[in-house]
This record gives sequence, structure tokens and C-alpha cells, in this order.
Amino acid sequence: MLNTKYLDQDNLFELIIFQGYKNLVFYWNFAKGMVNTKSEIQDLLKQNRIQNIYGVSEGLKGFSQAFSSEPITNFRYFLTNYFKFTIYEMCSGVKIILLSNISDQTDYSETLKEVYTNYLEIIKRNPFYVHGEPLDNPLFIEKITDIFEPFQKKK
Repeated sequence: MLNTKYLDQDNLFELIIFQGYKNLVFYWNFAKGMVNTKSEIQDLLKQNRIQNIYGVSEGLKGFSQAFSSEPITNFRYFLTNYFKFTIYEMCSGVKIILLSNISDQTDYSETLKEVYTNYLEIIKRNPFYVHGEPLDNPLFIEKITDIFEPFQKKK
């Protein structure tokens, strides 16, 4: 049964990027703003909620592979009564997770692919970027903002 309590909320809730095992490098709560300093990200990692989001992404991938008759190479999304959980994961260990409203029928797979493309072009090709550090590059943040701006509800 669909929980209608959340239907009037914004379309997008959170964007989370992990590099490797539980290494949070980018967090954006669309209602509250971005978290991109090292201390803020370390504080977020101490919260069970962020650890659980990572664990859910790993668990769902394993669960779907266990019950599929064919190999699943890229688990895309699942719905609950409260939100839609969309994931884009690369073999490099980069995992991009978007939590959005269940009333939003948008397939964000291509959008998250665009986020990853910008990540490669702006972050990974930057010789000064240190792997595992927060993604606080102003150009990257501007591109991500531009990507998601059309999907946010206008109030």
C-alpha cells in the first residue's frame, strides 16, 4: 500500500556518493543542503543511517543476484512505501545513490550515469584530487546542481 503522507514532499531527498567500501565522499540532502567538508562527512559516517544505506545497497544487490536465474550486472532501483532508492554502481567501487519520492515516476538511471560522467571528467582526471577526500570541487558541485535542478519541485 502506497503511503500518501509523503506524496506532497519534494521529488528528491538525498544524493550520496561512496568511493569503495563505506567511503562517503559526497552527500546532498536536497531539503537541507550539501555536506562536503571532511568533518561534516565524518560526522555523517558515524550515523547508523548512512551505514545502513550503504548496507542496503550491498544487500539488495546480493539478494537480487541470489534469486535471479541470470547474472545481474547492475541493480538499478527499488521502491518502498516511502521512497524510491536508485543506485548506479561501477566496478571501480564508485556507488551513487539517489533517494527520491515514490510519487516521482522518473527513471534516474541516465541521470546518475551523467553524475558519474561528471565525476570522471572533473574529479578523477584532476591530478590534485586525493582519492577518498570529499568531492568539494566547485565545478563538480555546479554540474551536479544543474543536473538535478529540473527534477526538484517548484514551490
